[in-house]
Amino acid sequence: MFKDPRGINLTGATCDQVRIFEEILKAYFDYRISTYPTLKELCNQAPEFPMAHILKGFLLLSMGTTGTIPGAKASADHVRVMENLTQRELLHLQALDSWILGDLRNACAIWDEVLLSEPLDILAVKLQHFSLFWLGDSIHMRATISRVTPHWDDSFYGYAQLQGMHAFALEECGDYDKAESLGREAVERDPQDLWAIHAVSHVYEMQGNLNAGIKWLNQPLGEWKDRNPFKEHLWWHTALFALEKGEFKRVLDLYDQALWPEEKSFYLDIQNTASLLARLEFFGVNVGERWKSLAIVSEEKIGDHVLCFTEPHYTMALGRTGKQNQISKQVGSLEKLQQSTNRDNSRTVETLAIPICLAIRDYYRGDYLSTVRRLMPIRYKYQPIGGSHAQRDVFNIYLIDAAIKSKQHDLASSLLSERVALHPNSFGSWLKFAELLENMGNFRMSKVARNEVNRIVTSA
Repeated sequence: MFKDPRGINLTGATCDQVRIFEEILKAYFDYRISTYPTLKELCNQAPEFPMAHILKGFLLLSMGTTGTIPGAKASADHVRVMENLTQRELLHLQALDSWILGDLRNACAIWDEVLLSEPLDILAVKLQHFSLFWLGDSIHMRATISRVTPHWDDSFYGYAQLQGMHAFALEECGDYDKAESLGREAVERDPQDLWAIHAVSHVYEMQGNLNAGIKWLNQPLGEWKDRNPFKEHLWWHTALFALEKGEFKRVLDLYDQALWPEEKSFYLDIQNTASLLARLEFFGVNVGERWKSLAIVSEEKIGDHVLCFTEPHYTMALGRTGKQNQISKQVGSLEKLQQSTNRDNSRTVETLAIPICLAIRDYYRGDYLSTVRRLMPIRYKYQPIGGSHAQRDVFNIYLIDAAIKSKQHDLASSLLSERVALHPNSFGSWLKFAELLENMGNFRMSKVARNEVNRIVTSA
């Protein structure tokens, strides 16, 4: 038995294999594409190293497709027959089993138990943080890191990563000043920490601080080429800042060069691209044929249910390209999932995933009244579907546009009033508001909105 650099016992491995495992953890936190191949090789060389095989199972599940579940189960079964596992290793195995069954909520509870006795277990923190993000549970994210932080100091690897996770949780809970401060400190400690960079980006997005966001994400094209698809999500944030400034050509260029230069199938790529195209069209931008390749991938994903948040993005691509029959298949598959999954997932599928997918379906059918009827009752309840506030905002965009297109002008005006209060520097939102107010004959307020459009255009 050897200890990792934070003093946690690891069984079944040589000193050199423990060192390699630590390097793999660092690569995992840096989102490097080398992570899984290196881990797979370690598992081949160290068949009795339980945490290596458990991590392999976790990484397979994090790919967001049911196709990796058999491989994850094989990893769990491989560890299950080992003798003399530590309590921590047994608990991680239980968390892996829960995740295999789709019960992320229980996996998170098990990681809480791990961290009670091993608060320096940065892997448990990260895995729980990832899972809670897709459960939309920012309060639990914040609580976990608050609980373990007193046990840490900056002499341990993972301290900067802990700060980055803390920053993101604080941002999602609305504590923007502290989130920015912690996130920036984390990036100063480790400039390779993409999650900390991401956390600060979210702060500026939620504050509508476009100039700060553009300055923060000023990386050249090709940056992070050795990273996994999470890097595209940072390019999505880069595009969002340009979008809000009204720099639509730059957004389309980023889409083509950084977000979707070729057809992909990773769930995060689908989320990034579908929501960005929807936002562009909301602001009146012609996106050409870009939906078509996205629709092809989305159709192939029907029935591959892992993350509820991804489902409406499939519907966007299918609906926008007129594939209504495929949406019927998707919704039918979700209805079957609702009957067969655990209680927590079933409730999310029933109350959020299916209604949002149906609302988007109706939007692309031209039944805007139905879109409004489906989204209005749940518009304050999106969080359990997962993702961030910034990501879930696309559902509000569909609601606003459906209200406008169904000529519910008072509702649309109220929704846009809310929107510009939250996004005071959004060129497209103010322009949409000005046009609506002019159609309503409210020229006094439309002049105010037009002035805001001009302010944003001329701002540095």
